Amino acid sequence: MASPNSKISANIKASLLDGLYRARKNIERNKDIYMDSEHELLCEYYKKYTALSKQFESDKIKISYNTFKIDKHILSDSHGKPDQIIFKDFKIKFEAFRNKYNNKFINELYVSTNPDDYAEWIDEQNKFIRAMSPEEIYTLRCHTHDGDIIANYFIRNGFVIDKHIDDVGYEIQRKSTLIVEKTQFKPNRDYILFYYQIKEYLYKKNAELSKLTRMELEEYIKDEYNTFDLGKILLLYIRDINNIFEKCPSVKKTLVIYRGSNDDYYLKNSTRGVHITKTLSSHTLNPKVAIGYANIQCCIMRVKLSA
Repeated sequence: MASPNSKISANIKASLLDGLYRARKNIERNKDIYMDSEHELLCEYYKKYTALSKQFESDKIKISYNTFKIDKHILSDSHGKPDQIIFKDFKIKFEAFRNKYNNKFINELYVSTNPDDYAEWIDEQNKFIRAMSPEEIYTLRCHTHDGDIIANYFIRNGFVIDKHIDDVGYEIQRKSTLIVEKTQFKPNRDYILFYYQIKEYLYKKNAELSKLTRMELEEYIKDEYNTFDLGKILLLYIRDINNIFEKCPSVKKTLVIYRGSNDDYYLKNSTRGVHITKTLSSHTLNPKVAIGYANIQCCIMRVKLSA
């Protein structure tokens, strides 16, 4: 009798494997692999489940887009010389999931997305911003630093400013007064919100003020802005920022952007999923950034941009 440690000869091993193969084929041919009809049905369901589950297998990948930020904003000392704006490279980064079955992408909110469409749109935006005048960039920067809060209050209040300009939204959202300290904005001196609109307003009100140098005019604004008709100035600002938006490259392919909110105002004031707003609002390509502006109770707004 062979010991347990004895080796099986090659001929015996081949004969056993051949017998096993033929036995397996007989079982498949005679459909003797299932215990009963219920077992057979469960096995068929499992095969379908396995096939379908492959359609949901995804790889998490990191996506980045090349863009830029303002590194320095050097305000000019004279009316005849434009501001100097220095950009630095920046990457927009976020994660997406690539489906192995159809090679399509979804983001972290499970929204279908095409990274190439966003890359094309961002590239157009980059070119547009670099071609903007320093005055237009100044106006656009006002929007990102309290200008939107002030203008939106003005619009919602029937185009009336009924409180001090520095009190509008300051209790919950404002980052500064009308005069922004240079430490917040990276200019070479304090930054005046709506400067070019205030300048236009003052020149129409009193032509003698056009004789002031830029530095003198800025000091005059700092001392006297409490006496200005801010309603007229904000109408000029809304006109100018709308002109920028009108020139901005249009969306050519369907994109989805996001906005975080701690208030469900857009749900209460929407009809069949559509919310129409007359105010200025900011959005982001990155769902994670939007989540940072929401809270535990509310909400991420998903906005579809169509060509």
